[in-house]
This record gives sequence, structure tokens and C-alpha cells, in this order.
Amino acid sequence: MTTAPALIGRTEHLHRLSELARQAERGERQVAFVSGPVGIGKTTLVEAFAAGLTGFRQARVAGTPGERLIEYAALNRLLQVLRGRQRGADEIATNCTVLTAGGAVIAALDDFKGGRPLVLVLDDAHHFDASSLQALGFVLLRMTGDRMLAVVNTEHVLETRREMGFVRDRPGVTQIDVGGLTGAETRDFLTALGVVPVSPSRLAVVHRWSAGNPLYLRALVRPDGPQELLPENPAHGSVPPSLTQIVQDWAGTFPADSARALEALAVLGTPADLLVLQRMTGSSTLPEDIEPLITEGAAAWVPSKSGHDRITLIHRGQQDALYAGIPLSRRKRLHRAAAAVLDPPERWRHEIAATEKHDRTLARQLRAAVRAELAQGESSRASQYLLGISEVDPDAAARSTALLRAVRLLVVNGHYQAALAQASRVLATAAGPDRAEALGLLELSRGREAAAAEYLVTAWHGYGGEEDAARAAMELSIMQISLGLGRQAVQTAQFAVAHSSDPSVIGQAQASLTFASALLSGPAEALLHLSHLRENPADVSVHDLSSLAVRGALRGLTGQLHAALGDLTVVSRRRPPGHLAQHGGFAAGVHAASCLILLGGWAEADRMLSLAFDEAQTLGRGADFATLHCFSAWLAGFQGRWSTAQDELAEARTLVAASDCSAPYFHLVQATAAVAFARQDWLGVIDPLARMLDEPAHRARARVYWLWNLPMLGVAHARRGDADSADEVASVLERLTSYGAAAGVSAAWVRGHASAARHDLHAALRHLRDGLAVSSAGGEPLLIRSMLRCDYGRFLIESGQGDEAARQLTQAAGALREMGAAPLEAECERLLEQTDRAVKASRAESFWAVLTDRERDVAKLIGQGWTNKEIAEELFVTTKTVEFHLRNMYGKGEAENRRQVRDLVQTLTPAGA
Repeated sequence: MTTAPALIGRTEHLHRLSELARQAERGERQVAFVSGPVGIGKTTLVEAFAAGLTGFRQARVAGTPGERLIEYAALNRLLQVLRGRQRGADEIATNCTVLTAGGAVIAALDDFKGGRPLVLVLDDAHHFDASSLQALGFVLLRMTGDRMLAVVNTEHVLETRREMGFVRDRPGVTQIDVGGLTGAETRDFLTALGVVPVSPSRLAVVHRWSAGNPLYLRALVRPDGPQELLPENPAHGSVPPSLTQIVQDWAGTFPADSARALEALAVLGTPADLLVLQRMTGSSTLPEDIEPLITEGAAAWVPSKSGHDRITLIHRGQQDALYAGIPLSRRKRLHRAAAAVLDPPERWRHEIAATEKHDRTLARQLRAAVRAELAQGESSRASQYLLGISEVDPDAAARSTALLRAVRLLVVNGHYQAALAQASRVLATAAGPDRAEALGLLELSRGREAAAAEYLVTAWHGYGGEEDAARAAMELSIMQISLGLGRQAVQTAQFAVAHSSDPSVIGQAQASLTFASALLSGPAEALLHLSHLRENPADVSVHDLSSLAVRGALRGLTGQLHAALGDLTVVSRRRPPGHLAQHGGFAAGVHAASCLILLGGWAEADRMLSLAFDEAQTLGRGADFATLHCFSAWLAGFQGRWSTAQDELAEARTLVAASDCSAPYFHLVQATAAVAFARQDWLGVIDPLARMLDEPAHRARARVYWLWNLPMLGVAHARRGDADSADEVASVLERLTSYGAAAGVSAAWVRGHASAARHDLHAALRHLRDGLAVSSAGGEPLLIRSMLRCDYGRFLIESGQGDEAARQLTQAAGALREMGAAPLEAECERLLEQTDRAVKASRAESFWAVLTDRERDVAKLIGQGWTNKEIAEELFVTTKTVEFHLRNMYGKGEAENRRQVRDLVQTLTPAGA
């Protein structure tokens, strides 16, 4: 059987895809990125693979360049495929969050696949809009346990993986690079096409020139007459050495009307509605024009449930090559024709491309579109129109202004990579405050807060208008908070509040002012700045969501755990675009996870961190990942997953080294100390924390995170014998006791250990009892109270109160087991073993104390395993007398039978009873 030309050299790729399908069928979700240059045959490969699959449900959506400016365009088309509905039904709104959009796709996929495994093909993903890629990446990251294989075809694999959040290698993710054919495969490919054999020297020339790319090779085949290659040397003569010219020559082999339709498809973007294509070309014989394209494999019909015929080019990369081969003047005419039959926002792309140089009218229309989008809160789409203005406006200053505004909107909406793609253009603009602001935000996109702050200072002082200066000051205050500069952040945030009329700027500046105040005076006092917020977080206005996020964080850091979770949950659900202060929204999720850790809801905390990781994969920066890895290390350490904890710390350490601000380092030190605490490495707790707290750069931030740092530090000091340092820590924690149970329980826990370090066992027990008596106001700090209860059991053992110790330790062990805190539970179990021995010894001593001398003589021999007859003979009494003494012993010291008497005596034997 002769292999089809398109599959020559693709056997290994098909095998790898088939193996991934088998793994997916077993319930191991797989993601395969199929990458390669334009025309290499990625789509054909995947179609051949999918055609040979049985037992799988299959869904496919292909990217179109015309929709790259439309948020969630690709995602909505996928939902149409999955739901079988018409366009417009239940579409994802453009201002929807990645989490919400991803959730809709997950639900649709579940319904679509039913109980069968699924193959999802994302073809030409490099043409997907960024929002769709981010949401799809989130979906695939969440569906790790599903019977699903996602095949992502893309020409720009690094960009696509970055947008989808798969930059780093992870289990279940494979990259299949489809390269050019080898020399021998090129010969087989051409032979399969029916080309007459060529000489080895010519074949070598063709292979070197084409790199074995099937699109190049097909373009070299003469369509009429004998099947032979044209020209003799592809690097010279009538075939120029570029894909553009090859595809242009190839397109020219079709009838003139068909070639014009092909060019129109390249300009319009495919799949294209046949009616739109007919209006664009003005052809009255369009079906006849298209037929050669279909029969020659240059295009294909696309089934549509709507009844509208659509046609598509075979390869999306082919469209790029075709487009580049169209002469500029004709290309512009085609764009004008497309713009004439399309509505915005599709029309804008064609009008921009059709401009000869600059177009004042188009720039004015785009400005109107920008105003309309901003009025609707669609700042992300507005940024795309601004980029268009930056290309077509005849006024150079206006072009620069539009570019810089576009970059700002891209950054505040979390589209960091899209903003960074404009970095070279921003650098080429004239110096000024708006340029400095844009450069500062680009540095923020790189995760370099210190560099960002320098640019934003320049922007703030350079702006003359109050609104612009206030906006730059607000952005600067956020950078200063990241750098731990509380006093400076207060000043800049106050300036922003006083000089802005924009409620969004004011809201974010007030949030900055509050957190900056926390850096200066602690979280409790800073909360007073937020007394204007409604108590019910659901009633807080959209412009105050940044302040609500700060209130949630500060409540958690003062021990108001339940109230904090309420605030942070609302922020996560309602997070609007354009709120720079949230840096992608990770803070709310991380602080919510920290509250859940203290509350003992570790499974939910782990889920929250997993969600934050998945979102960070699509929207985050290095600094965000560092923080998430730190919290994951914290949780893994307390769960006893030491290897995972060390891996997380190592990953965080690498990311921290690339950062230029202190916040990631601070969280790394906290996590390192937490893992050491879980291992009872007291010096490993004290050294990093105490050293960091002594550094001026960290004191302000440490003040905010007292509730996280100080309990561990205080207990570690006491366990090392430093009672004075432990008492100092307890005094700080006692300042927060009126806000929630967490601080009160923590302070009592540290005080108890300080007393134990002074060998005052009575005082230690009293402090720990006080801690257990603290009410659960603000939320039960189950983790801290369980650790305190475990230590209380330890001290009870030392005081000889074995029964009470066993009760406390059993309760602590159960709570820690429920959380999954394996090392802490193991410590309780170890102490319970000591308690059992102590209780037995106490019971044995009590039993022995109430026996008469003769009963003790009998009991000793019973403990040695003697029978009544042997005992009677040894003591020179009758067996009746032995039985009489035994009956008297039963009931004394809980000895109810002969076996219990024996056990009690044997317990005393090692003590010399």
C-alpha cells in the first residue's frame, strides 16, 4: 500500500499521538502541542490521526486572524461546536474573567463528551485571541483527571504555550515538533506526487532550498504537462528563494478568477462565509471560481449547521504565505473591499490594512470606537483600537499617544506579553511622562518593580495635568508597596486621591493608602481606613473592589478569618478588568488560601492555590509564581511532603533571584521557616526569620505579617531555651487579640512555651489552658489551637496528668489527621504512646498502694505467672486462701481479673516494685 504524500515522514508523529490517545483513554489527560513552520503539514497530520481514532468524541476549532482582536472569539466558536447552537447564543462576554470563561468551557466539554473519551483539536492556535488561549489553558490545567487529549496546532509554539500557561514542562504535556522531510523522504514525497525522478544533485538542491517543507515542494510541481519540478534551480530563475514567491507562483497556476478568489480568502481570513466572499469579489460565478480550489486541495468546504456555506484554506499558515505574495496595491484594494462588506470590529482591521499611509478619517472612527468601548468597560478591546490608531493617524504625536495608551491598557488588563511586544515601539517614542509611564508598566510586566518605580516617579513629576499625574502616582504607590516603602506609598496614594476625579483611580489609590498604612502601623490600625466600605462585601461598588481585596487581606492577617474569606471570595468572583493593583488577581486567592490553612481547611486551600497557579500560568509574572511556590512549600511541609516542599522552595528561590524587589524574598523566608518548623528544626526557623526581621527593608512588611511569622518564631525561641525572646514575641501578638481568636491562641501558645523554657511547668500549663479557653471569634484557628493542644498534652505528661494528657492529645491528633498534617499528627501519636506508659504506671502504683502485705506477696507471684497451687505451696497456705486474697484484689486499682492483676504487677516490675 502506497503511503499518501502528506503522511510520508510522519509515522513517528502518528505513533506518538496514538500513544497519547491511549493514555488519555485510561484517564490521564494529555496535551500535545504540534508545532512547525508554515505549510509543514501539521493540520493534515492531526486530521489523519483523528480519522483513525475509534471510540472518541471529537471536537475541533481553528483560529482565524480576523478574530484575534475579538476577546473570546475562538472560545465562543468552540462553545458553538460543543453546544450545537447558533452564534450569539450564550456567548462569553468580552469582559468575562478567565475563571468564568474556563468554567463555561469545562461544563460544555463535560456535556459534549458524556462518558466517552474526547479529542479536542485546537487548529492554528497562533491565530486564537489571547483571551481564548488563556481560558483554554486554564481549562486544560483544571481537567487533569479527565479522559481527554487536546491537540494544539501552532506555528508559534513558544508564544502559544506562554499564552496558555504551559511554558514549563509538566506531566501530561507533550510537544511534537513537525520538521521538514529528510532527503530520502523528500524523494518519496515527490514520487508519490507523480513527479518524474530527479537527479540526486537536483534533489539535494531542492531539499536544501525547501528544508523538506511539503508546501515548498508542492509549489515546485508543474501543474500542467508532464509532472516535473520547476524551475531547475529554485534559488534562481523564475522561482525566487522565498515562500512568498513560491505560494504566489503556486496560486498563479489556477484560473484567473480562482486565483482572485484565493487571494480574497487570504485577505478575508478563513473560514469565510460564501456570501461575504461573493460580495467582496463581486463575482457572479463564484461557485465555478471556487471549484478548482476545492478539487486541487487549495481550499475546502466547511460544514455549517446555520445553512451558510463557508470555505476555508487547507492550512492557516498557507493563508499567511498567500497574503504576503499579493502585490501591495492589490492587497490594499482587497482590504478595502472586505471593509466595505463587514461590520466592526472586523471592519477596523481591514480599514487599517487598506490605508496607503495614514488616514485621518479612520483614526477619528477608531477614536470613537475607543470611547464607546471604554464607556462599556471594554478596555481590552479599546487597547486594540488604540494600536490601530498608532498606525494610521497622520499626526505623529497622536500615533505615539495612542500607542502609549494602548500599552497601559494592555498592562492593567493583565495582557503582559501583548504589551511587551510593543516595547521597541515605545522606546522609539519621544521622551515625556507618558513614555516614562508606559516604560514603567512594561517593567511591571517583566516583574521588575524597582525599575518600574523609577520610571513612574519620572512620569508622576512630569505630568502637568492632575488626572494624568494622579494616575501615575496611583501606579507608583503600588510599586512602592511591593518594595516595602510604606511612607512613600502613603504620600503618592494621598496625592492620587486628592488630584483625581476618576473613581477607578481613586479606588485603587485608597487601597494602596490602606496597605501602605499597614506597612507603617500594622494591619489592625490600617483597617480603620476602610470603615467606609459596606460590611456586606457583595454590596461594595466595583470601584472599591481593590479596597475590598485589601480589607480581606488585612482581616486575615489580624485573625478575622471568616470575614476575610467573605471579602476575598467576592473579589475573586467580581474582579473587573483594569485593576492594576491586583497584578492579575493573585493576592485575593493567596490570602484566601492562607486563611483556609489557619482554619484547617487544607483541601480547599490546596484547591485555591491550584486555581491561582492555573491562572498564573496564563496571566502571571515571575514574582507571582515565586509567591505561589512559597505558599505551596508551606503547605507541603506541614503535610510532611518534604521532597515536594524542597522542590517548591528551590523553584521559588530561582524566581526570587530574578526579582528586583523584596516581597518575593520575604515570602521565601517565611516559607523556608515554615518548612523548618514542621520538621521541628528550631534553628532553621530562627535563623532566617530573625535575620530578616532585623533588616530595615523587611521590618514594615513583617509588621503586616506578624500573625504568620511570630507564632513560629516565638515557639522556636522557647524550644531553644530563649524565654525572653519568646515573651517579646507574645507581647506583639497580644496587641491583636481583640480582632480574632488566632492572635489570642498564638500568644498563649508562645507564653506557655516561654514558661516551660524557664522550667515553670505550672505557669506553662496555665497559659496553654488560657489558649484553649479563647473563644473562636473571627473563625476557629484550628491549626494553631491543635498545635497548642498537642504541646499542652506534652506538659501534662511531664506533670503526671496522664489521663488528661491522653484526652488532649487524642483530640489534637484527630484534628491534625483531618487536616492532613502528618508530621504534627505523628508527634501527637508519639506523645500518646508516652501517655499510655505513664497512665499504666500510675494505675499500677495506685493498685500497689492499696494492697495488704499478704496481697502483695500473692500479686508478685501472679505477676511472674504462677498458678494458685504454686503460690499456695510457696507461701505455705491453702489454695482457698490464695483465692480469698485474689477476690480482695479485684476492684482495687481497676484490677477486675487475674490478667489485669498480672499486667499491673508487670508494669511495676521495671521500677523495682
